[in-house]
This record gives sequence, structure tokens and C-alpha cells, in this order.
Amino acid sequence: MKTKEQITKEIEALKTVRPKVRPTSMFGDDNLGSVDAQIQVLDEYLDEDEIAELFDHADSSKYILEAAQAARQWMNDEEDPDCEGLACDWPLKEKSE
Repeated sequence: MKTKEQITKEIEALKTVRPKVRPTSMFGDDNLGSVDAQIQVLDEYLDEDEIAELFDHADSSKYILEAAQAARQWMNDEEDPDCEGLACDWPLKEKSE
């Protein structure tokens, strides 16, 4: 389990990268909503049941749900070994965008 300090640092990293993230994926999925979901999971220490209650319904996309679940997995030390946190996974805007 990540420490409070690690979680706080990752929330700040996500908030810093958010303005640079492409608003949608190439498939039209909501990248910014997904970043926001990750921030919420970390900020509120949401567990799997709370994540399902908030994001697993018709008004939310599977993409956002999976991003929220990835944040929980990161908190549980189940992160991608090729990336040092959630923030590095997001596609950034091109400079001309």
C-alpha cells in the first residue's frame, strides 16, 4: 500500500499533467474525466466497492471506470513496472494543440 506522502505526490503529479493531457483518446474516450476519476480515487482513498458505485453505471464510461480501478491498483502497489505512477500513462497534447 502506498504511503500518504506517495499518494499526495501522485495527486499533485496528476493535477500538474492534467492541463497537458489530450482531452479525448483517439477512440473518443474522455481522458480528462479519467484523470479526474483517478484524482478522486486517490484523494478519497476509495475502495473497489466505492469505485464501482461511483463509476460503474450507464452515465459513466468503461474507460473512466478502468482508470479509477487503475488508481486503486496503484495504491495497492500493483502498478505498471514501466511507469513510475499514474501521471506518466496519459497521452499529452502536441505543442501546436
